[in-house]
Amino acid sequence: MARTLTIAAFLALAITGASASALYSTTPQVDGKVYIEGTCSKTLTGGADSITVKWSDFTESADTIAIKLCFHKDKIVDRPWRKFKDNINKNKQCWQTAKLAKFLKEGIAYVPSGSELIELPMNTAPSTYSVQVLSQAGGTYKQWGDSKTYTQTADKCAHVTTAIYENQPSTLVGTQAFFTVFSIVVLIVSYSYDRSKN
Repeated sequence: MARTLTIAAFLALAITGASASALYSTTPQVDGKVYIEGTCSKTLTGGADSITVKWSDFTESADTIAIKLCFHKDKIVDRPWRKFKDNINKNKQCWQTAKLAKFLKEGIAYVPSGSELIELPMNTAPSTYSVQVLSQAGGTYKQWGDSKTYTQTADKCAHVTTAIYENQPSTLVGTQAFFTVFSIVVLIVSYSYDRSKN
C-alpha cells in the first residue's frame, strides 16, 4: 500500500510538473526590467489592439518565456476573488480573461533580453493591467519580472488600460433603437384601441 501511494505521488508530480508548487517568494525576481512599450495614455481594445512586452537582465538559463496579464494594484482592492497567492500557477491576480487563461502568451523562445508583440484577446475584461514575464526550463520557473515595479515614462508603460470591444456596427445599433421605440408605440396604440372598444 505504501509503495502504491509513493508511486502515485511521483506520477502526480510528473504529470503536474515541478512548477505546480513554484512560489514567487522562492523564485528569483528581476526588478524593474519588464515594461510595455507604446503610448501609455492610450486605452487599448481587446481583439483589436496589441502590446509589445519588453524584458531584460534575465540571468538564469531557461528554455522558454511565458507572459501573464495581471490586474493592476488599484484593480484588486476590495476584490477578494483577485487575491494574491504566492503559488505562481494559482495567483488569481493574473487570470484576466473570461476563460481564466493562466498565460497571455507562452512558449516564447528564451532570450535574456527581448520583446514580444502580443494581440490582446477579444475577451479581455476592461480594466488596468500590468504584465509579468516568467522564464521556464523543464517545467520549472527560473525567474520572473513584473511591470508593476517599473517607473513609467511616456513610451515605456508599467500598465495599460483596456476597454470593451464594440463589434456592433452603428447601423445595427440604430436599427435596434428604432424597433425598440416602434414596439413601444405599437403597444401603447394597441392598448388604447382595446380600451376604447370596451
